[in-house]
Formats: sequence, structure tokens, C-alpha cells
Amino acid sequence: MKYPKFLNEKNNTIGVCAMSSGVGHKLDSFEESIDYIKSFGFNVVESSSVRNDSEPSCDGAMRVHELNSLVNDSSIGAVWLAAGGDFQFETLPYIDFDWIEKHPKWYLGASDPTNLLFPVTCKCDIATIYGFNAGSFDVYGINEYSNLCLNFLKGENPVLHSSSKHQDVNFYNDGAPILNTKTEYIGSCEVEGRLLGGCFESINDMAGTPYDYVEEFNSRYQSDGIIWFFDIFSMNSCDVYRALLKMKYMGYFKYTKAILVGRVLFKNVSDLIGYEEAFKKALPEIDVVFKMDIGHTYPHMYVVNGAMAHVQISNGSGSIEYELNE
Repeated sequence: MKYPKFLNEKNNTIGVCAMSSGVGHKLDSFEESIDYIKSFGFNVVESSSVRNDSEPSCDGAMRVHELNSLVNDSSIGAVWLAAGGDFQFETLPYIDFDWIEKHPKWYLGASDPTNLLFPVTCKCDIATIYGFNAGSFDVYGINEYSNLCLNFLKGENPVLHSSSKHQDVNFYNDGAPILNTKTEYIGSCEVEGRLLGGCFESINDMAGTPYDYVEEFNSRYQSDGIIWFFDIFSMNSCDVYRALLKMKYMGYFKYTKAILVGRVLFKNVSDLIGYEEAFKKALPEIDVVFKMDIGHTYPHMYVVNGAMAHVQISNGSGSIEYELNE
């Protein structure tokens, strides 16, 4: 596994691009986010379509052209995707993953940007960071985990601990999130292995396409074992069950030691099967932990995709420790 160089005084520029949605509909909050990133001492440059008020930000080929301009710039140490959305999947045919592999940088994003981060980790063997988009840091998105994520880019690597409280998915307000519900992870595990995952819907979209590189990742790291992490945005629980079976039939979980599942933001639960039952029925032999601080709900951790990790969860709480060894 390649771990890109951490950003320092000589290499502290972050390039922001819009591989999915533009941020023109929320320019004030985006400015807050960029100011927050800069407050950690980073320089920020943006590709030309970032502030477009459209989804997607522009056509697929142009989005990848703008990505390439950041990949090719040796002064840029990290590429951060501006926002989520629904259309990054269409950019995959234009991406030169071999070129990305030759120019390793940190890639960061959440939700739809899984369509870049996941294949970069699986095919290019480069660790990526799932958890926040560059436009995530308005008043709603700044917390201890976001601070830790920005400091991680500088080389700090603390143990991440579960939150004490989170915001209930049925309660949202216009200001900062109100953490009104006790955090309690459901399930337990104590494992070491390679982390792999992202937005569940995006991974399901890529599964079985020419951009599915899970088999080669599994083959490379079968001796380490895999710890999957999934962020389910809104997929119906029956669809989750069928997707898990498809992935199982394809060998995704052949070397899996545990699965970590975040809190579902927009629950779409069938009367026939719930989310937890879907995992337990599809993968009865694998330890699964639910309602973790991963994904779209607040607060949420950053997850280093591809990193070795020690995960310890019991009695409703737990920790993740990243081991950045190749």
C-alpha cells in the first residue's frame, strides 16, 4: 500500500475539484469550508468548475480533465473533492488510473466521490481518506473528527474513539448539529486488517463493471484480511440485502474479518427485512458492527481506505487505530 507524503511547509497545497456536483448553490457555506481548511496552514487551489451551480458540475470528460490538472501539478499534495451528488459514476471511463498510480497524492471525499477513492485504493494501491468533502466544513460540519482529519494530512495519526453523542437522523436544524442521542455501537469485534469501503450505493454501482478492482485488492492483501466499512445513504433494506448477496457471490467477502456499518441517514426500511437483519442473513459468518460514526450522520470519523487498522469495539463503544505500514 502506498501512503502519499503528508503535507508540510514545502508541499502544503490542496487541490479542490468537482467530480460530482458543483457548489454554486451554497457559496457562502463553501467559503466557510475553504477558510476552515486554510486555517490549518494549507493553500487551496480550485479547478474551474467547482463553483458551478449545477449537478453534475460539468460534463464527465471535462471533470476528469480538471482532475488531471491537479494530478499533474507537483505542488499539490492532496486532491479533495468538493461535494457529493449522483453523477460521478459517469466519469470512470475517462480516468487514467495508471497515471494516478504514478503520481500518488492523498485523495479525500465522501459519498459519491467513492467512485474515485475506491478504485484509486483498489487498483492504484494508494491509501485514500473517506469521510469529508471539501465543502463539508460549514457551521454544521466542524467537530473533533474534522479537526483530526485535517491534522492527519500533516502526519498526525491519533487513535479515533467513538463519539459520546450523535444527532438523531430524524432531527435536523438549520444551525450546528444538535448531538441529542447517546452513541451506542451495536455489535462487537477486535480485529486487525486492511480497511476497504465507502458509500455502499457507489460500491454497488461499480461492482461487476470494468472499474471493479476488488478481486485484485483481496488477492494482494488476503494474508492481512479485510475490514469492510459501509456508509449507506438511503438504499432500501431489501436492496441492501440483494447487493450484499451479489458482492458475496463475487467474492468480495472472501477474506473479510469484520464489517463496520455507519448510521443510515435516510432510512428506507422494508417490512420484509431490516438493515441489520440484511447483513446477518447475507453474511452470518462475519462479525458486523452497526450504527458507527461513519458516513452521512453527525459526527462521523474519517476512514483511511487501504490502511492496516486495529479495530476494537465492545459494550457500545470502540476505537480505530490506523497502522500506516506498507
